[in-house]
Amino acid sequence: MSKCWSADPAKRYNAAECREDISFMPMRHPRANESEDVAPSRCSPLVGAITELHTRLRKPRRVHVLGAAGDFLKHGRELLRDKRFAEAEDEFILAAYRAAGDGIHIVCADAIHELGEVCGAQEMLDHAGLCFATAKRIGTLLRNNERTARATLRLGVVSRRQGKLSEAEELLAEALQNYTKKCDDYGRIDTLYELGSLYLQKDRCVEAEKRFSEALQICASVDDNRNADALQKLGNHYLEQRQYSKAEELLTRALSVWISLSQSTERALTHRQLGDLYRDQSRYAEAEDHYTQASTIYKQEGDLGRAIMLDRFGGLYLKQGRYTEAEEHCTQALELWASRLEEDRYRAGTLQKLGDLCRTQARYSEAGEHLTEAIDIFPSGGDRFGRAGVLRKLGDLYLVQGRYSDAADHLAEALSIDISLGDGHNRAETLRRLGDLYQRQGRHSKAEESFTEARTAYASLGNRLRHAEVLCQLANLYQVQGRHLEAEKRRSEAITILHSMGATSDHTHALCKIGQLHQQQGQYPKAEELFTKALEISAQMGDKSSRAKTLRRLGELYRRKARYSSAKESFTTALQIYTSLGDYLGQKRMESSLADIRRLQCLFVDAEAAFQEVGVFYNQIGFPLGAAYTKCSLGNVYRQQGKHREAFELYREAQNVFEKLNHAPGLADAAIGLGQVLRLQGRYSRAHSCFFEAGSLYASVGNNTGAAEVTSEIGDLYRFQGKYSKANESYLEVQNTYQRADHQDYPLGLAGTICGLGYIHCSQGRHSEAHSCFEEAKILYDRVGSKLGVAETFCGMGDLYRSEGDYRKAEESYTEAQTIYRRLDHSLGVGEAACGLGYLRRMQGRDAEAESLFSEARKLCSEEEHGLGAANAALGLATVHLARMECDTAASDARKALDFYTQADVLPSKARALLTLAQIRGLEHHDDESRAYIDEASAIFAEIGDEKGVSLCREHRLHLAHPNVETPTLASTEEQPVPTIRAPASNRH
Repeated sequence: MSKCWSADPAKRYNAAECREDISFMPMRHPRANESEDVAPSRCSPLVGAITELHTRLRKPRRVHVLGAAGDFLKHGRELLRDKRFAEAEDEFILAAYRAAGDGIHIVCADAIHELGEVCGAQEMLDHAGLCFATAKRIGTLLRNNERTARATLRLGVVSRRQGKLSEAEELLAEALQNYTKKCDDYGRIDTLYELGSLYLQKDRCVEAEKRFSEALQICASVDDNRNADALQKLGNHYLEQRQYSKAEELLTRALSVWISLSQSTERALTHRQLGDLYRDQSRYAEAEDHYTQASTIYKQEGDLGRAIMLDRFGGLYLKQGRYTEAEEHCTQALELWASRLEEDRYRAGTLQKLGDLCRTQARYSEAGEHLTEAIDIFPSGGDRFGRAGVLRKLGDLYLVQGRYSDAADHLAEALSIDISLGDGHNRAETLRRLGDLYQRQGRHSKAEESFTEARTAYASLGNRLRHAEVLCQLANLYQVQGRHLEAEKRRSEAITILHSMGATSDHTHALCKIGQLHQQQGQYPKAEELFTKALEISAQMGDKSSRAKTLRRLGELYRRKARYSSAKESFTTALQIYTSLGDYLGQKRMESSLADIRRLQCLFVDAEAAFQEVGVFYNQIGFPLGAAYTKCSLGNVYRQQGKHREAFELYREAQNVFEKLNHAPGLADAAIGLGQVLRLQGRYSRAHSCFFEAGSLYASVGNNTGAAEVTSEIGDLYRFQGKYSKANESYLEVQNTYQRADHQDYPLGLAGTICGLGYIHCSQGRHSEAHSCFEEAKILYDRVGSKLGVAETFCGMGDLYRSEGDYRKAEESYTEAQTIYRRLDHSLGVGEAACGLGYLRRMQGRDAEAESLFSEARKLCSEEEHGLGAANAALGLATVHLARMECDTAASDARKALDFYTQADVLPSKARALLTLAQIRGLEHHDDESRAYIDEASAIFAEIGDEKGVSLCREHRLHLAHPNVETPTLASTEEQPVPTIRAPASNRH
């Protein structure tokens, strides 16, 4: 006993306590000459506990007991500082055995405590907890408050890292109480910081900040080292909370102190944290500068620092879109981690970055391999936090691939871990992902259940940002289901929460997301209000990255509203900011957006060159999503120029990429482009399938504006086929949608719909209504500067005046349309206007001019694969040849037109071609064949409700029955013609 206790009577146990605690004391000392292969046969329970610890930590080894316990402990600490964990573990075990054998219980407790630090550094949290619990028990038995508090603190940290948050809070509170009693400021600082970290994990942010502030106040009165350490930790807290201005201030102060104290390691860490801060703000040049300074310091300290900085540079380059450099740096980091297996936690982080990179580049199998390797680092019994995080990433990967069953399995396992750990925040994050998965699967009730659970969790945790975001997800779900009032209520709740948060970058981001939802619903004034508010907040904070992103959203809204000068101004300012930040992806996005403005202004050469340059960049960095969107944009340029073959190929290439990426918005855009080209080529059945696919995709994501655009395209399709009743229904549905959304906010879409209605009225002889529609459409097109739209209305008015017999105005309209088309180098438009003029010349009896115009139109339309335009021109040529009694040539042209109209199911034009053939066969005295053509044409006119067409067929039958009755000439049939059917030249997307 005399060897066990201090001579100080105040510290001695009484007899009863000695009897209770004698069991942990050693029964004998191991002999110095005892074989190292034989463990002591009569060890005390304490030595037995150490043996048990050793067995559970590693495969049993030969225990050396020669040498002083203090020497083993000192050497182990040196090895631990060098992160030579395996060797340090050996030394601490030897120190614990020797101290237990010698009865030096203080040293034994210290050795076991240090053994816990080794295990914690290697993420062996269960083993670390066992060590700290043993050290705590020894400290308590020895009534050594310092060691008891220290072990309690570390045990609390382990419990926090394991997600046992309630247990961790009790332990840390106990440690704080012990340190406060001892007036141990250093211990209080460490414990307050850990309590702050715990409250952050539980999303009790106010309490967390209070603890960090207490720590900072104590540090200010201690010494510069501790003060700088507290500044750094509190700065890191604000960084994690994305309160960047506060974080920057504290970290900058900490860096100044470390520089003045010549503390290189701490200085490198602070440089690294400042680099993270600037990276998150997209201030990439500043981030790279701090990373470079940190890297310079770390290079002098071995491979660990080098690997950490290679990983950091990889993450930075990934955000910048410098994918090749990102992959090179991450790969180099992995090579260094391979030689330091004890740093598996870092290696897992690098593997996850590589997984993100490969997913971005659609290298899904490689992404899966990296993430699978990462999850193997976190086995089921190891770091469950780390395992759950990788499971969520794998779930995201499978979600993108459309592998919903795999995604559900991985997210379910992550959720199970989150629940078992009591990790409320990550549980809510996993529930959000599950809600997204269920919504994509169309399992709306399950999606609502998951989103609602997440919402409740975020509300209870006090996480206002995530609460607002999940409310937006619920609003989008309700919108898809048609529950519009509930959707609006959730959006309003989200906005209220965000406004209560004050100015943060997260606030601006969330406002923009809600603004996008409003934009998709066609609620442009609300969207603009939110984007403008976000812009004010970002300017107030001086957050350039948030300002650039908000300007991009605002520019997209202006583009949609055809306010091209405002859009150009927003995109240009955003481009300048992205350039100053070194954000290459942001720069290219803005260059692409500016190119699209030039396309809409019919500056096709400039737009084409810009899109091609952006496409080359995306291909070079391996960004398939951006490259696919650029193909769609180039396809729009070529389609508007009438280059259908080139446009079709680009849309198909883009569609293939979007399918591989499982990217619904892109698939919808590509499907619309393909549908437009197929419609222009007269392949109406396939065009309808494309439009239906696009509409379903837009509806699935709650994009009402996109769905309305598709409905308008389907209306055009029905009109081309002469299905005027269905076309009219589609146009009126779209018109009501746009007017509900305030047509002032989307004039281009409304103009295209009104123009389509004008063609229907003209076809059905409702000339007054047709005039009103064309005039209103032209005003809207003029207002937004859509030259193609204006040319289209001139063509429509030319058809209308021609059908009214006002040949002068018809000629003026067609000529004006041709002038605009030529100025825009739009050969297809020139051809269609020429076709209209050709029919006008036929009605005027100027057949030579008509033939020349029809021939020009057929050549231009054939070159651009515009089947409908070529067929219309061929039928016009047939009428010219028929007037000259060139029946064989006339019949050949008419049959070519008829073949196309039949294949494309263009009913009005098919009926006209049949009547032309009837006239030809009648002139050749093939009355039965002529009568068959007339009957077929009459049936078509009756089907589409064209009474004038039916009457014309009746006149032809009468002539066949009574040859003396004057034959209705082709000129007379063209006094009330079916207008030339053309595709809208303007782009409504």
